[in-house]
Amino acid sequence: MKINIDVDDSLEQDVITIHCRQITDEILELQRMLSEKQSGCSKMSAFIDDTEYYVEIKSIIFMEADGNYISIHTGKSIYKARQKLYELEEMLPRNFMRVSKSTIVNTDLITSIRKNITGASEISFRNSTKTAYASRNYIKVLIETMDEKRLKK
Repeated sequence: MKINIDVDDSLEQDVITIHCRQITDEILELQRMLSEKQSGCSKMSAFIDDTEYYVEIKSIIFMEADGNYISIHTGKSIYKARQKLYELEEMLPRNFMRVSKSTIVNTDLITSIRKNITGASEISFRNSTKTAYASRNYIKVLIETMDEKRLKK
């Protein structure tokens, strides 16, 4: 990949254009990162009781549907949000992944997956005793994603 920066002081606002032969995962990730940086999407609003907090997205371990709310688990607290799980899934960075109908996990914080062929597989996270569960329908994609992350490092 070649990167060029052209300075043009006649522009009224900055413009970023990506020229590519085809759209790849790498290009999409670059677009997502630039969009995220522009929108400042590094925190999200969540509640504990009647207090609103701005939770850093990178600190979120996992999220799970909990009745009319979404429980957002960090290393220190459990917050509540009113959005739907699919809305959060669309807004979150690519390192967040749905692992069941009711759970999204931060794949950057996964330390182990205990596979269970007959039921849900248990997911453990870095610096946390909390666990989440991946259903049989989602486990294969999760393991493939984790293998890709391992190979990239």
